[in-house]
Amino acid sequence: MADDRFHLEFREDGVYLSASEGADYSMPSVVGFLKSKGVENYNGDAVMTFLSRKDGVPAKVAERDPEQEKEASLEVKISSDAMAAELWIEPPFGDKPWPSVDQVVEFLSAQGVVEGVDRGLVSEVLSEKKARSWTVVASGTAAIDGAEADFDYKVQFGSAKPKEEDESGRVDLKNLSSVTVVMKNQMLAEKIPATEGMDGVTVKGLVLKAKKGKDRPLPAGAGTYASEDGIHLFSLIDGNLVLKGGKLHVVPVFQVDGDVDYSVGNINFIGAVLVNGAVREGFEIVSSGDIEIRGVVEGAHLASKGSISVTGGIRGMNKAKIEADGNITVGFIDQAHVRSGQNITVTNAVLHSDLAAHGNVTVLGGQKSQIAGGKVQAGLEVLCLTLGSEMGTKTEVVVGVLAELTERKKHLLSLLAESEEKGEKIEANLSFLKKLEASGQLDENKRALMISLTKAKFQLQSQLGSAKDELRIIEEQMENSKTKGCVRVKGICYPGVTVSVRGLTYIVREKQQFCSFVYDGGEVKVKPFDY
Repeated sequence: MADDRFHLEFREDGVYLSASEGADYSMPSVVGFLKSKGVENYNGDAVMTFLSRKDGVPAKVAERDPEQEKEASLEVKISSDAMAAELWIEPPFGDKPWPSVDQVVEFLSAQGVVEGVDRGLVSEVLSEKKARSWTVVASGTAAIDGAEADFDYKVQFGSAKPKEEDESGRVDLKNLSSVTVVMKNQMLAEKIPATEGMDGVTVKGLVLKAKKGKDRPLPAGAGTYASEDGIHLFSLIDGNLVLKGGKLHVVPVFQVDGDVDYSVGNINFIGAVLVNGAVREGFEIVSSGDIEIRGVVEGAHLASKGSISVTGGIRGMNKAKIEADGNITVGFIDQAHVRSGQNITVTNAVLHSDLAAHGNVTVLGGQKSQIAGGKVQAGLEVLCLTLGSEMGTKTEVVVGVLAELTERKKHLLSLLAESEEKGEKIEANLSFLKKLEASGQLDENKRALMISLTKAKFQLQSQLGSAKDELRIIEEQMENSKTKGCVRVKGICYPGVTVSVRGLTYIVREKQQFCSFVYDGGEVKVKPFDY
């Protein structure tokens, strides 16, 4: 930047230097000013005299030298990759003019710098008279390659990490998130398309071509389907979402290759569950489909809307609770609570357990196909090889109408009566509101009430239909129990067994073989096995 304390005057006999009145200056500032003006041949003694006088009178400090009195000169330096250009300004002599911004830009263009020139920066350099230093005044634009296609996964995968703490600060380590349950037609992933990229350019105007982002197909695996535009991926079925080989698969079966323990956690799944190992004590499997356990079940809880199969058996420790709407098939049962909406089939022993099936309980097929201890209930029939034990273990067998069915029927009848009464009130209110509507007296509040009551009516009708269907099924089961209930023992029935058929009880006091216990003539009688 020019020093406005000083002024140069170019006379025929030499170069004269003067200073503003009252200005404070030193030798470095004076010499610096002279050099900035291109006066290199100054007289040192004359400068010292000027410094000592400080009277404001112009002092001759140099002779005129036509060879030094030149216009400003420009130089440009372009980087090897042509992505930057630097400007060097050799200042003009004395009061000769500095170049304009347009003149600098024109010079740069003549030297091949045609892109990325920062006119604002050039103007700043000129206004500050910044000379004899390299300044970057032009920059190229690098090419930006397009981004590769990516995917936004809409489902959080099970991570086998414990859930958050409860209010007391405890974490249930059994409740892991190892199962990723998805529903039919649920969105699994959204494709983020590849981008084209942006071309760059050098300061010389050479275009730098950008690479187009690589496209990637949706990670569609088994049990999935893509939208027509190829952007969204959906689940084709209800199931477990797994990522395998870079693709998303929805499988209808959740498979555990080892045991259900702390490494897996509790399982709550909407499809079938297959466990190739055991289910350890305290863990839980809840499924809307079938459950198959190829090992043993310890003191665990299994609940299925379908059927349950346990190859190894149930070692319940008086903690196991097994429930299925369908059939239950087990190797053995020891100290467990088992409930089936259809049949229970056991190959070997049932010991000290509580079993109930709406259909049959069958304990056959093994050398130890025995029911001993506890209570076994069946809506239709109990069939076993051995009933009771030589030790006289207290064992109770009940066939006929299950107590839970009786309670459920009672509840449904009460629900139906209550719902019908509620339905009558809704119909009466709707009838009144429709009359108001017909006469043009229905305001907005009453119209909203009428819409609400209409919805309630349809919901109630749906509930009534479901309850009536369930009641019909229960009544059919109860009727079958009245005509078909019996207990059959293919081998030995030991004393200590109590048999109840259709509400009547028979106490076994002597060992029986190849026998049946049936309702006959108002009492329970012992008949041959194949009666």
